[in-house]
Amino acid sequence: MKKSLHYFVFFICMNLYTQQRTIDSLETLLLTTNKQQDSLRLNVLIELGYNYYLSNPDKGLKVLDEAIQIAKTGNNQQHLARSYQYKGHNYSSKGEDSLALAMYDKAIAIYDKTNDKGRKARAIYNKGLVYFSQADYQQANAKNTEAYLVFKAEKDSVLMAKMLNSIGLNHMYLTDYPAALSTYFEALTLHEKLKDTTSLDYAAINGSIGMLYTRLEKFTKAITFHNKAVNIYKIKDYKYGLANSLNNIGTAYDYLKQPKNAIANYNKAFNIMQDINNPSGMASAITNIGMAYITLKDYNKALEHFKQSKPIYESLNNHTNLAIVHDNMGVCYSNLNNNLTEAKQHFKTSLAYAEEANSLNLQVNALESLTKTNYKLGNYKQAYHFMDEAIILKDSFYSIEKKEELARVEEQYKHQNEKTKLESNFERERLLAKEELDRQKHMRNLTIFGGGSLFLLIITGMFFYRKKQESDFNLKVADTELKALRAQMDPHFLFNALNSINSYILKNDTESATNYLTKFARLIRKTLESSTEKEVLLKDDIEVLKNYLDIEQKRLNHNFTYSIEVNDDIDPSNTLIPPLILQPFLENSIWHGIAQMKNSGHIKLQFKKENNLLFCTVDDNGVGRNLNETKHTENKSIGINLTKNRIDILNTQKKTKGSMTIIDKPQGVRVEVKLPLIFAF
Repeated sequence: MKKSLHYFVFFICMNLYTQQRTIDSLETLLLTTNKQQDSLRLNVLIELGYNYYLSNPDKGLKVLDEAIQIAKTGNNQQHLARSYQYKGHNYSSKGEDSLALAMYDKAIAIYDKTNDKGRKARAIYNKGLVYFSQADYQQANAKNTEAYLVFKAEKDSVLMAKMLNSIGLNHMYLTDYPAALSTYFEALTLHEKLKDTTSLDYAAINGSIGMLYTRLEKFTKAITFHNKAVNIYKIKDYKYGLANSLNNIGTAYDYLKQPKNAIANYNKAFNIMQDINNPSGMASAITNIGMAYITLKDYNKALEHFKQSKPIYESLNNHTNLAIVHDNMGVCYSNLNNNLTEAKQHFKTSLAYAEEANSLNLQVNALESLTKTNYKLGNYKQAYHFMDEAIILKDSFYSIEKKEELARVEEQYKHQNEKTKLESNFERERLLAKEELDRQKHMRNLTIFGGGSLFLLIITGMFFYRKKQESDFNLKVADTELKALRAQMDPHFLFNALNSINSYILKNDTESATNYLTKFARLIRKTLESSTEKEVLLKDDIEVLKNYLDIEQKRLNHNFTYSIEVNDDIDPSNTLIPPLILQPFLENSIWHGIAQMKNSGHIKLQFKKENNLLFCTVDDNGVGRNLNETKHTENKSIGINLTKNRIDILNTQKKTKGSMTIIDKPQGVRVEVKLPLIFAF
């Protein structure tokens, strides 16, 4: 997956323009006070110290030092704690994180003495923000969770939602995507129950979900959530949040191979960041523009942008963004005069920064880049080593089980959202019915009321039942698709294929190892690419099946041949098919049919049109099911049942009559699969 910068928004302050007007008023008020007016002057100093921290933190520290002296003289513990807390804000704004943490700890110690749990939780949250800026997401999450529990005990839903958004961001950067999605949806639900769907906090959560969907390569969904945030930011005139969202929308368009749309959004973001004088935001927009130029294959322009942003991230000690920048610089050098040595160095630097940031997905990106570069340089052993590490690491954070969990979280949120709306509507209708009953209680009798109530219960019950049926069907779809993916990527096949590559390397058979590795890498890539699609082009699916058959053919020492025929009435470039739906039958033909034979066998795969259906057949001349009926029955039946479930779901969704038939021949087995005939355009 392509690497890019994402932007998050924590709402700790007001819009900078509004803040400046507040500063002007407070400075005027400060001039009218004198040192004898301790109480009034102390309040003005503290408010100034808070408002200075984004625009002029040095001034903020100066006025807060005076506030601390006044608070100590008057033994005003509450104001003293706030002064320390706001000093922490100003130190954090200057990038002096250790001093910021020390100030927050001083404030927390006072809040402990005064038993001010709410303010203590806010200071703990501030510490979490410092750890987040240092890319220490585990520490940040610990602080956010500690603050969340306090707000939960106080039943402060708004602050609970704010903490959940922060916790979700930490989960996302730690690559625990199911936990992140679940936390974001929990935060959304809190706002929706409060009917608070136009606030900046609600916008921030939608933006966070958009970022997560970008990481999950669901780019259209990502744009939808970012646009929800954009609409709120425009209404609220929150320019910083608007710029970040436009950057994130640009990233999604870049992934969708629409670089011109991406650059248009990045430029809008850059102009806003320039307008509010935010150098870091301007640099981030420039970085993303550079990545869009990579998509346009203008590598010189891309490098210019990365060279501008790299020193800024180095000064900020931002390992996450440095990993992204170096990886993209490596891409540029590998495409400029094939400068692979320079590219390799940048990929290594990217991997080191990704490990420092504890970002698994960025480590995978760097490992995959190192695999390709070493392969091009002829370092096949190193290429194999990096590829093996990438596969293991990717499995750890993007496993089938996590995909399944993500699908369940999404479905659970949809069901919960519908349930909340239904309960709300039902409660409102119940109250209206009660008022109507009280008004007309002398005009209605018990029989009519009882009949009406029964009718209402029946209608409501039917509505809930229908919603539950829809939810169950959607869960079945997600469960079947993910189990089908698990069957396609059989761990035994992966293990045996990697062992075969290793065997060629040990035998110093470089040509065979290279050939096998190329086919295997192409198969893995194509399978992962198609794993998120409901349908793929027939020509692409045939290419993946050919790759699979070639690998298995080589493993069996060419003990079988195969042929693939597509009738003239089918256009493979315009026909869609569920990805790898025929792969389990090919696997059965090879390992339960042909592998048992002494002589070489043959597999024939055919596609044609029949009664507006796509008619697919897998025909082999193996030993057949009768001779092999006691072996591997469980694995075979799982594959058959999964395919049958996928066809049943297609029939329901497309209103067609697809089917699957297994025919035992005198020698071998023939499988006939009928699917809906779907065109790409």
